[in-house]
Amino acid sequence: MDALNQRKLLAIDGGGIRGLLAVRVLSRIEAILRDQSGRPDLVLADYFDYIAGTSAGAILAAGLALGMSMQQLDALFTSDARAMFAPTANIVKRMLFARYDASALRNCLQEIFGVDTTLGSNRLRTLVMLVMLNARTNSPWPVSSNPKAKYNDAQYGVESNLNFPLWQLVRASTAAPYFFEPERIRVGTQDYLFYDGALSSLNNPAFKLFQMATLPCYRLEWLTGADRMLLVSVGTGLFPKEIHKQTLAEKQVASTLLIAMQSLMFASTTEVDMQCRGFARVLAGDDIDGEVGNLSSEAPIGGTPLFSYMRYNALLTPEGLEAIGCADLANNAFRLDDVNAMAACSEIGEAVGRLQVKPEHFASFPPTAEAGGRMC
Repeated sequence: MDALNQRKLLAIDGGGIRGLLAVRVLSRIEAILRDQSGRPDLVLADYFDYIAGTSAGAILAAGLALGMSMQQLDALFTSDARAMFAPTANIVKRMLFARYDASALRNCLQEIFGVDTTLGSNRLRTLVMLVMLNARTNSPWPVSSNPKAKYNDAQYGVESNLNFPLWQLVRASTAAPYFFEPERIRVGTQDYLFYDGALSSLNNPAFKLFQMATLPCYRLEWLTGADRMLLVSVGTGLFPKEIHKQTLAEKQVASTLLIAMQSLMFASTTEVDMQCRGFARVLAGDDIDGEVGNLSSEAPIGGTPLFSYMRYNALLTPEGLEAIGCADLANNAFRLDDVNAMAACSEIGEAVGRLQVKPEHFASFPPTAEAGGRMC
């Protein structure tokens, strides 16, 4: 099929500091596409038509949609991570409300994306979707730059979603309870509180991205088919927590909340991956579990695949790390805020990129000569 008639989607999981794992995988994808296109300056916004992210994935998705290279995002993510996780000065507030100073994170995001850059900015080179949790409705809010979307319509004036500052939406998507206070966003005459999208069922935004690209209610209605649509899903590592081995400290309320959030992230991320595989032609992806396998040889639901699908991720257990040659990194806690694990996450991401991401995965969806993804 003519590459100009194909649509390419990219979804990036949330995961805090473990986002560095995704950075390395995305760098490998960028390198492959540069080689295949013969364009050493290609960025992922030149290839993908729609990019989605949750939490740390939202930072990457927004940066990619603005046309940033992986070298730029790698440098920013690495240099700004410690600043983003600056401890709250007030010890009482740190113990009772938020461990880290949200103003430091806000400053970093404003510097990266610009204070005045909105969701509808013409600086965006491809469509972007960011996931957060609306505290008032206790439901996920996947907000998109799609100009055709209902609440992006110009008839809503200043209340159009396209007028929201991009940095503030990213900040809302990264507002993990226990770590950061929620982000307050004014919508018309009302203020809404938003939390990290990882608290919803969309820490892995891949299947929601597919829905937003194809369902009539979202007003894009891109054509489906294994030769028409590619969905690439990049994880930040799966780290199941053994709750029955909790220490006394881990049984405290704050730590219990953190463990619950991590458990939700693990379960929802895996379930979304399986949903995607059930409707797709699976080109890449580790086994989901011993019973299901990786579904690459299974017929999709309905018999006809709706898209081609790749899932790149790592299991951060001792066994999973040993399988990718990183057994020496198994002593890391891989907490969402563990800045001391940055080097380990980068090394694991390098291994995943080297072992899992193959040039042949993109053979049926070659990069085009166009610069920038198509916005509609």
